[in-house]
Amino acid sequence: MEQEAALKLWQKSEDSGFRYTTLLSDGDAKTYQYLNTKEVYGPEIKIKKEECINHVSKRLGTSLRKAVKEWWARGVSLGGKSRGSLKEETIKKWSRYYQNAIRSNKGDVEAMKTAIYATLFHSISTDQKPQHFKCPTGKDSWCFFQAALTRGEVPGPHVKHVKTPLKETHLAKIMPIYQILASNELLQRCIRCVTQNANENLQSIIWG
Repeated sequence: MEQEAALKLWQKSEDSGFRYTTLLSDGDAKTYQYLNTKEVYGPEIKIKKEECINHVSKRLGTSLRKAVKEWWARGVSLGGKSRGSLKEETIKKWSRYYQNAIRSNKGDVEAMKTAIYATLFHSISTDQKPQHFKCPTGKDSWCFFQAALTRGEVPGPHVKHVKTPLKETHLAKIMPIYQILASNELLQRCIRCVTQNANENLQSIIWG
């Protein structure tokens, strides 16, 4: 039904003298694929797909929670209360950090990717093995380690300053999630940092 409704909108657009060339969605590719299959504007014009960054950031949280459950079923505990466990609080913060990494680097896929991985490697860093190579430099950096180095100071202890600690042994188990959500292909669809807020607000008025 949704696909057919979209097709009618696309087909009628030229009657008003314009074309819909981009589809903003929450990750479901069925409508996008359907429209391109129908070649609404001819074989040479492909509809582009953009991601709602609100939904993409939620996808990170959903994937991490799923990973915790799946590894638990295999006898491996990622979650828990001990320092370095993948806690719910950490997952929520990482989801916010992920969205902020995209927003603050609008238009630059590589910068988005660097910022996304920075929060991950920052989290597994320890005094014995600091891994802040992707964290922003400068005295105003959010990274305590890089900020201290810029000021010529000895960085404080990681146990005090890293608020979302993760055991390095857990990294390999969640890295595939980050590789998908920080891929060039996905981030390119987030390049304009758009959301579905306006559309969802309109629908709440129409159907509320």
